[in-house]
Amino acid sequence: MATPHVFRKPGWLVALVLMVVSCAAPEAARAEFNFARYKETDLDEFLARRRPASGMDVYPMSPLKFDVTLASHGGPCASGALKRALIMSGMPKPDADGLLATNCITVRSAKGRELKVFMQDVVYGFLPNEVPVGDKLSLYAVHAYTSPEGPGLLVNEFLTPRSFPRADKPADKTMTSCGCWTQDEHPGVDFTSDKPGGPVAAMADGVVVKIENSEQASADLPVIGGCGRYVVLKHTYPNGGVVYTRYVQLGRIIGPKGAALAVGTSVKAKDAIGEIGPNKVLHFEIRPVAPGNITTIKAWAERYAGVPDMDWSRYEPVDPQKFDAASFGGVKKATK
Repeated sequence: MATPHVFRKPGWLVALVLMVVSCAAPEAARAEFNFARYKETDLDEFLARRRPASGMDVYPMSPLKFDVTLASHGGPCASGALKRALIMSGMPKPDADGLLATNCITVRSAKGRELKVFMQDVVYGFLPNEVPVGDKLSLYAVHAYTSPEGPGLLVNEFLTPRSFPRADKPADKTMTSCGCWTQDEHPGVDFTSDKPGGPVAAMADGVVVKIENSEQASADLPVIGGCGRYVVLKHTYPNGGVVYTRYVQLGRIIGPKGAALAVGTSVKAKDAIGEIGPNKVLHFEIRPVAPGNITTIKAWAERYAGVPDMDWSRYEPVDPQKFDAASFGGVKKATK
């Protein structure tokens, strides 16, 4: 086992995931929509920002929250400019082409200014039945571009005063160290490093099935983790068991001895698959392929069912500290 001189919390994943670190795993929770990462923004101040004289200014899908009044349920609208802006800001073209955002609504600011905004179809389908025209609501949107006509916003979720999340106990909205989820939404474990650039290693022998190079990975509905660069490995065990592992918030994505890493690349346990990113945190997930561990979220099927390299995300993450991958795969007897 490697000496834990870089990471602060010792634990059992040290030799499997990071070459020079150790960790402890908090209890995993099912990932839901990450409301906490959207920055509270005044729509009137936002509309007063500079606009280009021609063309469009593209933004890196900045997550923003607006409290507005619904002026119109709207309807179908052309989304070509939106998709071009998303591609220019780093979204892979297949993801942008597959984005279903064919409807727009009109909202009104506190000072009465109106703005037409794009809304993902799976969200728009709920709006007319839940929000009458004239009602107040909160929009959770990304700022994709600004043209001479105004900003282009894509709404990923909305809430009304009646629909804010309720729970038997107060939700823990403290941000995790990876900065991608709140404590009660966190689907894995975070490793905290003293410095960026350290190597990140494969948990076990596997094959690369997904590489996300964008620092603004698009995955708000349902949440897959729009948290920067990541790699997903598929591990197939002798008994036919399959486990996916995901390594999020990477700096560079790079293979053993500096070799390029690509989908389809085979790696061995402890092979490098990337480096610790500038925020000095690695978020790690384990997703076993097992009955009862498949997401039932309708939005997942509408967004990702036809995207082969996102198939791993249909399986829910489990607590890395409690899950014994070797026993699951028949490599060793389960421990009591």
